[in-house]
Amino acid sequence: MQRISVHISEATKQRIDLAAKAKNKLESELIREALDAGLKVIYPNNSAKALIDLAKMAKKLPSHPKEPNDVSEDTAKYAFGNL
Repeated sequence: MQRISVHISEATKQRIDLAAKAKNKLESELIREALDAGLKVIYPNNSAKALIDLAKMAKKLPSHPKEPNDVSEDTAKYAFGNL
């Protein structure tokens, strides 16, 4: 495991203390669980979503008017140049 340091408010520290006692867990264990749950919401570990996000970014890239819309017809040409 990696160790990191963060600054939190006094109110957050109190909430962590209370939650850890209520769940009978170590504070560190509770914090790791909360971070994992929060990260799943913020950035899901989902390869399909990552591919969709990548496709959306690719649509925003500028393209040349003479570039084909579909390169699947002559893949060797686009993979290796003019043969």
